[in-house]
Amino acid sequence: MTDTKAPLPPEIQEAITRYRPYLSPADYEELLASAARSAPSAVRVNLLKSSDPTQDLNAWSERYGWQTAPVPFSTASRQILSSQTTPGQTLEHRLGYYYVQDAASILPVSLFSESSTPGLVLDMAASPGGKTTQLVDHNLDRDFIIANDSSASRLSALRTVLQVWGSANHMISNFAGERLGDWFPQTFDRILLDAPCSMESLRVSASHPPRPITADERGRLASRQLALLTSAAKALKPGGELVYSTCTLAPEEDEAVVNALLDIAPNAFQIARIPLGDLQASGLISFQDQIFHPMLQNSLRVWPHVFETNGFFAVLLSKVADFSSDAAQAPARPFSATGFAPVPASQLTVLDTQIMDLYGVSLIPYLTQSGLILHQRGNSLHLVPKAYLDHFPSLPYHSLGMPFGKIYHGELALSVELINRFGNLFNANIWTIPEDKVAQWLSGQDLRSLNFQGLKMGSVVVIRDELGRNLGAGKLSANRLRNLLPNRNLLR
Repeated sequence: MTDTKAPLPPEIQEAITRYRPYLSPADYEELLASAARSAPSAVRVNLLKSSDPTQDLNAWSERYGWQTAPVPFSTASRQILSSQTTPGQTLEHRLGYYYVQDAASILPVSLFSESSTPGLVLDMAASPGGKTTQLVDHNLDRDFIIANDSSASRLSALRTVLQVWGSANHMISNFAGERLGDWFPQTFDRILLDAPCSMESLRVSASHPPRPITADERGRLASRQLALLTSAAKALKPGGELVYSTCTLAPEEDEAVVNALLDIAPNAFQIARIPLGDLQASGLISFQDQIFHPMLQNSLRVWPHVFETNGFFAVLLSKVADFSSDAAQAPARPFSATGFAPVPASQLTVLDTQIMDLYGVSLIPYLTQSGLILHQRGNSLHLVPKAYLDHFPSLPYHSLGMPFGKIYHGELALSVELINRFGNLFNANIWTIPEDKVAQWLSGQDLRSLNFQGLKMGSVVVIRDELGRNLGAGKLSANRLRNLLPNRNLLR
């Protein structure tokens, strides 16, 4: 967090002045003061790779010299007030043990009710994927998530984030979000719409320099936001939950958009008050010449001074009555065209025995219970979400599920992605890399002439360091451990 002595940029000062009538004098002064400071980042623990987030956060804080503060709505997260090693430069970050983001952006997914029942989830504007990983954690990768983004150029980054995180029960798609509600009316249990916005966070930020935002731009954005929100509202099941959020505090893109949906779909949605302790972040019920529905007081307008974040808006809408259109035809591509076919039960037993013999863990039953069905094409094995096959079997995708491995001469070689996700659970065929070889390994080099005793020749080996961190996988051959780390995990 950096204090700035220079005057506020005029774009931020002008934006803040708009809100003076809606804040107490004390809050207005606090907002002015906070706007001159960059917000501290926050880390959120990967619940797929951590059995004790508090313990891990404490260990990382000690290891990297972090001074932290709690995040009121996420026990698995902390703000980093100062650090000797910044959160984005650690090995744990590179390996997907935690995600770095602004604390306020952790809020939207935190609003969803807890549920242990697997559901269908839509992330309508998913890239770059931070909130998608939080949706994955929400039910420990048992929900099926469609991570959609309308920009094809952003899908590669989204896919990388989900691979590093270890998600398997998802698909990535590239559709205009405005069409999804007509294609899949009243289908999803939970929908997140973190909408494209003007990013008027009311705070200095090196990554998002302030710029003038015109009324015309706000109007164009609001029109698209309402189209996306209406589509999301159609796609939501009665009884389901929809979170609408933006990283702007412009009411034209926040309360006014939600208010327009409430006018379009009267009596179809409720906005319940979300208790957040002492957090004072009520939404507006009027702005300038607009009067909003009284329920919008229960939305969350997170001013930067409330708990030292960037400005943010979020609201949880519960669907209490039907609101949908006649279904339109979605694009279709038969899954059979991929060439994948389900692995027969007899072969699943053989594969699970091989995994048990080599790694000391029975993995196939766990994956099946998690809604993942093993498929094969040629010598390649792939985990395909059962929910995709049950509900969206012809929907084209950019990526789906997780590579499981390959079969060579009857022997199974597990994928790097699978070991990245489940390697912490394995009990055998594990090699602890000497500390002085870690940097060489993380740069992508093979290792030779070391003690590989106790490992099976020709197998994929789980690599851990002396702290027990999962460093991926290597292929053992005579006197050589071939490095299988993907480029995304390498030191640069």
